[in-house]
Amino acid sequence: MRRAGLLAGVIAMLMTSPARADTVDLPAPQADQLGGSELFGALGAGRDELPGYLAPGPLRNDELVSVEVSGDGRVSRVSDRQQILLTGTGDYFVRESGPARAAVAVGGEAPVLSLGDIVWQGFSPGSRQLAARIELDPEIESRHLPLRIGLSFTAGGRRTVLGPQRQLPSAGTLTLTVDNATGQPATLPTATDAPARQLAAALDRLRAAANSPAARLPTTRTGIPPQLPVTGAGTRTGTQLVPLQLHASLAVHPDGPAAGNQQDSTVRLDTLLLRSTQVSLPVPGPGIVTLQLIAVPALDPAGLVPPHSAPSWAAWAGTDPPRAERRAALELLVQAAATGSRASAFSPYLGSQLEPRGHTTFSYSLATARTPGPAPVRLAPRPVPITLTVLGLLALLGAGVLCWRRS
Repeated sequence: MRRAGLLAGVIAMLMTSPARADTVDLPAPQADQLGGSELFGALGAGRDELPGYLAPGPLRNDELVSVEVSGDGRVSRVSDRQQILLTGTGDYFVRESGPARAAVAVGGEAPVLSLGDIVWQGFSPGSRQLAARIELDPEIESRHLPLRIGLSFTAGGRRTVLGPQRQLPSAGTLTLTVDNATGQPATLPTATDAPARQLAAALDRLRAAANSPAARLPTTRTGIPPQLPVTGAGTRTGTQLVPLQLHASLAVHPDGPAAGNQQDSTVRLDTLLLRSTQVSLPVPGPGIVTLQLIAVPALDPAGLVPPHSAPSWAAWAGTDPPRAERRAALELLVQAAATGSRASAFSPYLGSQLEPRGHTTFSYSLATARTPGPAPVRLAPRPVPITLTVLGLLALLGAGVLCWRRS
């Protein structure tokens, strides 16, 4: 009886006692995760043997990644127009993982390719602009790019994939499909409670970044606290996915005898892509397809609005919100940190170990079919001309010997 009473008392104390105070680590940029000591130990290499950089001052890295795809989504070309602005006086060394096929300078010296890595090295007299167009391997990059794109054409109830010539044979419907390929499973931190004011400070910074997207997404290096005090820390299974702001123009230019009397058919797409989207374009007749699509990693401003129409998260924290709302705010902050962590694998696209200043833009277009070159000439032996040539050479040789003897 006494044992039973003691056990009941312990259970009652555990149920009424507050949950244990703890801290959680928010998802860090993937570039930081790849720079951990575990990686160096696994590779059996020192930190100085891996790609990195040394600069006399802050730098800014802007990139335009241009992607050419065929109608079935196959990537045929990937290039990166990279601009690095160095500040400060002194030597600099920047080594980025490729693999790169070629590098062509844009208004200056081109980087050196070293076993596929891209190496910038020199002296900055106070500021230095480095710029180059870097050709990457399309097969390798196709597995890393943030978007998957496909085009299909439907006419007479039959659906086909757009061919490499980008030509539509007749009237019908052209459909563009764009899939977000950044998602991956992840183990994310969670808790039963967290202080409202600390959550509010981070969420207000994220909301400001979402409403004025001018640079890379915030991470635990640029606006999100790396740690938070919480109550009842734990983990949950989640997803790291990068929303992408899309601006696309799909057009069909009339082709054929009646093309002069027809206008281009065009449809535009402006949306924040989370998973997948489609847009269709009715086509009145034969034509040639063009696509221009710009994608930039972004945050969803609508998802960062405080509850109860509060003007800010700080104002929400001042209302002494209930625990359920505090926990929901924590989940929102963790997901935003996971988004920034995943985005660091795409932006910057090259030089992920560089400072987080600058921006990355992805530009997709349709690859143009290559014009086949002239057919190779088949060479075949011709006995009569060969025989005459040999006889002529023998005659010249005999005449030369005769002249040499008489001299």
